[in-house]
Amino acid sequence: MEDLYVECLVARKPGAADALIRGACYGVSALLLLLGIVNPFFFIGFVIMLLVDIFALPRLSVEYEYLYVTKTLQIDSIFSKEKRKKNVEYDLERMEIFAAEGAWQLDEYKNMQTVNRDFTSGEEGREAWIMIVHNGQATDRVRLEPDEEMIKAIRSVYPRKVFDKGKA
Repeated sequence: MEDLYVECLVARKPGAADALIRGACYGVSALLLLLGIVNPFFFIGFVIMLLVDIFALPRLSVEYEYLYVTKTLQIDSIFSKEKRKKNVEYDLERMEIFAAEGAWQLDEYKNMQTVNRDFTSGEEGREAWIMIVHNGQATDRVRLEPDEEMIKAIRSVYPRKVFDKGKA
């Protein structure tokens, strides 16, 4: 069987506080720089704030990349379109169900002990899908926003585990 490869990129919606946090950090950095000219103690504070600006602020801009290669789904975070962090890789042989959020087939998993993971944009009106998959000792309930091509690829390998909303 030939390997299927599908890639999907989902940008997380910036939060209302993100711009405020970014502005506050830059403002404090500028103030500490100006005060550092007068007193070297403040310059040390400026250097610390500069490190915060460099290492923490890029985490405010996140995209999730879903990589599906036959029987595995890898989910990475991309911060500020530069730095990549691998979040998790799932062996889909251990997947119980992959269904559109609200599909009745998910009802039997409502009271199941799971680790909830959300890799969606957070935007209202976008269709989310839920995947229940065993991941080592725990069972993960993964919330995704795959495109039609990815859904079709997973359905081609696991037709009895993929369900649209309202369909059997």
